[in-house]
Parts: sequence; structure tokens; C-alpha cells
Amino acid sequence: MKRLSAVSIPVLAALCSAPALADRWQAIEKLAGTTPVEVLVHGKSREYFRVASQAPLIIPIQGPARVRIVSRAEVPQGSRVVTYTLRATEAGKAVETLDTETSVADDIRLPSGGPPLAKSRRMTFALPAGTHRLALSLSGIPTALVRIQQSAGSAEEPMVSITPLRARRSVTVDEGEKLITYYSTTPGQPVEVRVVGPTTLELLTRLDFDPSMRGTQSYRLRVSEAGKPARTMEFKTTKAAAASFTNLRDRVPSKFDLVRIPVPDGTHEYAIELVEPARGTGGAAEIHARIPAPSVGSEE
Repeated sequence: MKRLSAVSIPVLAALCSAPALADRWQAIEKLAGTTPVEVLVHGKSREYFRVASQAPLIIPIQGPARVRIVSRAEVPQGSRVVTYTLRATEAGKAVETLDTETSVADDIRLPSGGPPLAKSRRMTFALPAGTHRLALSLSGIPTALVRIQQSAGSAEEPMVSITPLRARRSVTVDEGEKLITYYSTTPGQPVEVRVVGPTTLELLTRLDFDPSMRGTQSYRLRVSEAGKPARTMEFKTTKAAAASFTNLRDRVPSKFDLVRIPVPDGTHEYAIELVEPARGTGGAAEIHARIPAPSVGSEE
């Protein structure tokens, strides 16, 4: 296993094909049939909406737009840590899902009193042109407060790459005259990254195709923390038509797959390992890890 030269936590190696500045976010502060809830965030007033597990919150949005939903659990009495799932759907189809754990926040409260509020969690997604009617549903806890923001257009959120703590090797993928560094994993040799939450860990993954591989191929990755499996992802993929390795002449990269993993508070070390094709087959997959660029400005 190769130990890569890495700086402190988290390691921000390079900007990933994203704009230098984030889109200007505008809060949605009125929804038909729903009364906003004032939340004091470090003494500053913010407008949220309450979403309950019994019924979804309906959000009309005109696209194209990027949507950011900042959620804060209303922590039940006697609890300090809660786990919940927030789902955005449209016409019954999943748009984005947030599975997260959070704890009570300091200096975040309702002016009129009430249950403690948790630290914020975010999910961000893009919507195409047209009129959209999102349904935001909650499970795991009775209620949460959400702040809904949108920005015009569908430009990607600025991202920064993470240099792994350890990896078998690094490879370079050339796609569309853009060079991106990936890190290789084989069975028993994971790519290990360190991330400080709360944030979202994005993994761009590709399977290595050797000369004998044809058509659609399957591969499976496992994400572990402290030796405990946290998530397993299965993919089916084909060769990328417009991408190549610059330093692996006998291999061809597959089309990329994208996985988003919510990262809770604190420092976390994740091991991303190829588990199928199994050991002894010579299979390898490539990992490019990144997180959203730290936001500038006041907390929501």
C-alpha cells in the first residue's frame, strides 16, 4: 500500500471543474398553505418550514434551478443524537435522499421556545427547465425544520478533490481534454480518505477494462469506517468511449459512476475497496473523492 503525501485534514488537492464562485442562493420564504417558522441562528433570524413524518411538504419550483435544502431536526425530549431520512420526490420518483445523523446545536433556537434544534444538514440537487412540484418527506423523527434555497441555472456546486491517505497507485484519466487523477483499489487494497463532517463525500468511480473484457461488466465497492462496513455499491458499466488512461496503456476506463455519502460531524476515515471482481482476478477500480468547497458566509 502506497502512503501518499497528504496535508492536514481534510486535504484539498485541486478544484474539480467547477466555477470559482458558488451560485447566489435565494431563500424561498413563502409556500402556499404553510406558515414559516422563525429560527434564530447565532442570533440572526432565518425562515424555515416544518416538515412532519405524517405528511410531505410540497414545494413548487421553476427550473432550471439548483435547489439546496438545509434541514434541522427538532430533537425529542431526552435525546441528544437523532437519525433521520429526508427524501425529495417528484411525481413519485426520487430526486435526492439524505440519510443522516445529527446532534443538538449550540446557539440555534426557536424564539418562542420549544424543542432543541439540531445541527444543520444539507442536500443539493439540480432541476431541469420547467415547472416542478417537489414533495419533501421525513422519516425517523416526528418533525424537522427545513430552509429551502434556489439558484438560477444548473451550474455544478464548487468541489474540491481529496488526496487519499493511502492508495495502491494513482492514475490519470484523460476525458474531453481534461486530466483527472484517480486512485486505484483492488480486493484487499482500499483507497483510504479522511474527511471532516458534516459534509457530503462524492466518489467518482470507474472500473478498469482489460483487453479480454467485452460489453457490460459488473463491479462492487464497499465503504468501511474503522473496519465496519458502512455502505456497499453495485454497478454495471461499459467502456468509456471518450476517456483513456494516460499511464495505463493496457487498460481502458469505464464510464464513471457517482456516489454521494453523507458524512456526520467529526473526523472520519473511510476505506473504499473493490470487492468484486474478487481477489485473484486482476480486477481494479479507480476512485476520485471530493467534497463541496467550504461555503463562505453566515450559517443557515
